[in-house]
Amino acid sequence: MKVSILGGGTMGEALAKGFSAVEGVEVSVAEVVEERRRLLGKEGIKTYANSREAAKGADVVIIAVKPKDVKPLLDDIKDLVEGKLVISIAAGVTLSYLEKEAPEARFIRAMPNIAATVKAAITTLTPSARASEEDLKVAEKLFSSIGSTLVVDEALVDAVTGLSGSGPAYIYLVIEALAEGGLKMGIPYDKALQLASWVVYGAAKMVIETKQDPAALRKKVATPAGTTIEGLLTLEEAGVRAAFIRAVEAATRRAAGVSKEISG
Repeated sequence: MKVSILGGGTMGEALAKGFSAVEGVEVSVAEVVEERRRLLGKEGIKTYANSREAAKGADVVIIAVKPKDVKPLLDDIKDLVEGKLVISIAAGVTLSYLEKEAPEARFIRAMPNIAATVKAAITTLTPSARASEEDLKVAEKLFSSIGSTLVVDEALVDAVTGLSGSGPAYIYLVIEALAEGGLKMGIPYDKALQLASWVVYGAAKMVIETKQDPAALRKKVATPAGTTIEGLLTLEEAGVRAAFIRAVEAATRRAAGVSKEISG
């Protein structure tokens, strides 16, 4: 299966590296910036200077350009993607917009996050009505190479953007704050950062692997009259839980606004 990724930025590169590890998949990347092509070539990735050349022989096309560049890209390649599976990771670009621009293609929207660069992303997949079950299986196979996948309705994509799309930045802030807390208590920053990073990694791994609700796991750590319950009380009094909820809400509203600006 030949997969062409149109756009060789950070996410396009992450996808190319992940997809290349999938058995039976041959990956190429179209990228206009020569320096990026050179860097991708050093990674053993086949590159093209223009999207038409890349899309021509592809079985699956991945749109990995900025949202504002989706329309000119589809205008350029629409005749080459007729009857093909096209997966778009462009934020805010709806399925109806994609189908209007290239009505003969079969579209799936994908929403990975920056953790794709370390193959630990959660990617949501939203198939169009024309996409088949086999198309969805192909998308799941490809995006599983950079982490995990989850199928969602398009009505939830803006909320997904606010949660898992923006979510890594929220957690970086948590790690930073925990490390600074350690620093305030006398732990050298580099050691505090290592501790905080592993705390977040370990906690997430426990939720994923045990499949227990985080509230249940939290209660296992918070013993009666112990240190943890004192810390939790301080966080609750500071409104940390509500702040995270509001952050997802605000980011979701912004994602909806961006989607309206782009797709109408």
